[in-house]
Amino acid sequence: MEQFTIKDSTMAFIGLGLIGGSLARGLKRARPDIRIMAYMRTRSKLEQAKKDGIIDVILNGIGEELLECDIIFLCTPVEYNAQYLSAIRPYLKPGALITDVGSTKTDIHKEILRQGLSHCFVGGHPMAGSEKTGYEHSTDHLLENAYYIVTPPEGLTEPSASYSDNVCRLLAVAQAVGAIPLVLDYREHDRVTAAISHLPHLVASSLVNLVRD
Repeated sequence: MEQFTIKDSTMAFIGLGLIGGSLARGLKRARPDIRIMAYMRTRSKLEQAKKDGIIDVILNGIGEELLECDIIFLCTPVEYNAQYLSAIRPYLKPGALITDVGSTKTDIHKEILRQGLSHCFVGGHPMAGSEKTGYEHSTDHLLENAYYIVTPPEGLTEPSASYSDNVCRLLAVAQAVGAIPLVLDYREHDRVTAAISHLPHLVASSLVNLVRD
């Protein structure tokens, strides 16, 4: 895959846990000049992130400061990401891009379609993690050499020769943090990750129940 360069200068994170924090750390390491804003309910973790030099602006909520952002990352649990779309929508400047880091994509893509936001959304799933959670366990190398699945809106999974500008922007983010980007249709993503991730959990759970019985 060709190399893509980040041209966006201001980014916001809604949620700054293990994945959001690691993504922000990786971006700051690669591009210290990028201005990063963040919001989450635990204020003390935001203050620590600012002290660490990872974020530049602590957001008190979803508001007008987002009008300055080129890319907004939804990094809350999957069941909440779609709910933030309505709140964010009034504060999108022309050309702004919304993305997420959720491990399932169908629900948010359906919500994007319902709200008519396909022109400013590209889904994302950094396939990395840890047994530990929270910003305090985030690192600037968690996403290195991990697959970063990029899921364009419906009908926009183009061949590499003609990726849309928004897809290229997210590919640039993935490459900047050392991840391996892979563009997939969001439905295919969910089928693949169900087989890779969820099926082993079901098998293990069934085995435990069998032994217990």
